[in-house]
Amino acid sequence: MKHSKKMAVLSLALALGLTACGGNPAATPEAGPSDGAENTQPPAESRAFPFTLTTKDGQEVSFTHVPQKVIAANSNAGDQLMALGLKDKIIATAYNNSEINPLWNEAYEAIPVVAETYISLETILDLEPDFVYGRSSSFSEKNNTTHDTLSGYNIMSLSSIEGYTVGADIDVVYEDFYNLGRIFQVEDKAEEIVSAMKAKIAAVEKAVAGQTPTPVFVYDMAQEGGAYTCGNNFTSKLIERAGGTNIFNDLDTTWATVSWEEIVERAPEVIIINDYAGDTLEEKIAQLKENPALATVPAIQNDRIISVKLCEVFASSMTADTVEKFSHAFHPDSFQ
Repeated sequence: MKHSKKMAVLSLALALGLTACGGNPAATPEAGPSDGAENTQPPAESRAFPFTLTTKDGQEVSFTHVPQKVIAANSNAGDQLMALGLKDKIIATAYNNSEINPLWNEAYEAIPVVAETYISLETILDLEPDFVYGRSSSFSEKNNTTHDTLSGYNIMSLSSIEGYTVGADIDVVYEDFYNLGRIFQVEDKAEEIVSAMKAKIAAVEKAVAGQTPTPVFVYDMAQEGGAYTCGNNFTSKLIERAGGTNIFNDLDTTWATVSWEEIVERAPEVIIINDYAGDTLEEKIAQLKENPALATVPAIQNDRIISVKLCEVFASSMTADTVEKFSHAFHPDSFQ
């Protein structure tokens, strides 16, 4: 019965020509922060229910109504919902391994936390939500929480695009907000957020234009024989927007373990530390400064080390703030 009802909704969406693609770059005009392109929202007449969005692994989710009972499966996903003014719809949160935007972090932490890490299908079903939003890692076959599985229980769901896109740039953050704006019928608020982000990033890019890119190393955690760092991922794109270059951007993966010797050879002038659960920020700084293998690294010698919370380098309301923060660390003379 549930399968038949689901197919009927999808058939109606197709018949009315209301299908949209939320995670397919080909379906959304490419727009940079400062290129003056129009926003990527669909025309007003196509935003009625039902409609379909394509998400992680090409799975399609039919949206039939404005969600009323929402689970935020990760902190950065919760941050995006809070930025859109949707706090009263969030019934539970999970995997809060990072503080979110200080503007609403306290209010967010007051919402019940139902899972320390990935939320289970059993917990989701017990809460009876009509929408689950999170990073792609929260929707897995391992935990039986794929988007297709949840659709089978008449639960709408969506993955934040950045989490499943190699080489993701800031346009995917804009698309997240446009998708959520459409789902919750708060398109004007979504456009307000995106426009502000574009303006801030455009100002940064103008300020650092012409500067030689600063070599940057991202330190996530220590690993046997080296360090865990980012390759071609979203953090790298934020670094580039701010006038830097990730020294391991040439890796053909989003994350990898590299040797201390490779770090020394690539001579980063700034180090960014991911400050989250596990070793404290102070412990991570000590791991770098007290490692004799890194003694000649310019960033260590000149004490050019900054830190970020994970939510700052995941898709969130703080994306533009992070670009600005990085730019001041990479090119301080540009902002005097």
